[in-house]
Amino acid sequence: MEKKSAKILFWLPRLLIMIFAVFLSLFALDVFSEGLSVFKMILAFLIHLIPTWIIIFTIIISWKREWIAGMVFIILGAAYIITAWGKVNFMAFLFISGPLFIIGILYWLNWIKRDELRPESTEKIKKNHHDREDMTGEHKFGDAGQAGFAILFFIVWISDTFYFRYTTFLNDLVPNIIRAPIGIILLIISGYLAKTTLSQVFGEVREIPCVIRTGFYKYSRHPMYFSEVLLYLGMLIISISLAATVIWILAIIFLYYLCRHEEKLLLDRFGSDYRKYMQEVPMWLPRFRKINDPD
Repeated sequence: MEKKSAKILFWLPRLLIMIFAVFLSLFALDVFSEGLSVFKMILAFLIHLIPTWIIIFTIIISWKREWIAGMVFIILGAAYIITAWGKVNFMAFLFISGPLFIIGILYWLNWIKRDELRPESTEKIKKNHHDREDMTGEHKFGDAGQAGFAILFFIVWISDTFYFRYTTFLNDLVPNIIRAPIGIILLIISGYLAKTTLSQVFGEVREIPCVIRTGFYKYSRHPMYFSEVLLYLGMLIISISLAATVIWILAIIFLYYLCRHEEKLLLDRFGSDYRKYMQEVPMWLPRFRKINDPD
């Protein structure tokens, strides 16, 4: 593939999905014409932007794992057709599901042609977390499983919240003005925790492999997985869907399994050092007691 063609194929789905995210965001502007108070207007605006947040989150986690975006956007396009069938006209499907299908296919092409689109030098390849000596390893189905649960959760949550409303009756017991701020705060915490943890683990190359005890790892052995739990919880507080709660519980069980698998690998590699770390630091929920940094 020519260099120019490769560059176009690489950037085209990313630019299109960003444009699509802006397009979806325009629908959130309707809240400013509903005569709400300033506080309620801001909350409604942020809630209406949830589909945009989902797209942005997908763009970030799939920048170099295009198969995730390909799967997410194609499934979202199909889910919109299924949930909105008979409620909207054909043009809505054309402008919502159509772009999602096209962008999803382009992401899949990115993944298939990844060796041609992102040629890397030997030095850069060594920085890939699967090949780095300072990384212990992860479950071979970990990424796919997490992506699968995320897709399933958001499909169920969006369908139940905005269309079917079969298991959202608990929302009537807690006012939206209480649920929304708490949920949004949890989403912000989740995003910051995930970004900081990813940068610390994958952005820093440790010349001597060791147990990470700095940053959020002082308080939680698996802060990245904990951020996923908070992400789902924030969405569930914004709109309480019992159906999505079931998916959340199953996702927690799966994340717990991944934690135990990775800890077995870490124990095999670091022995008593990691065992001591496990005794001092909880798996997920921080105790927020003072833990001294290692010398």
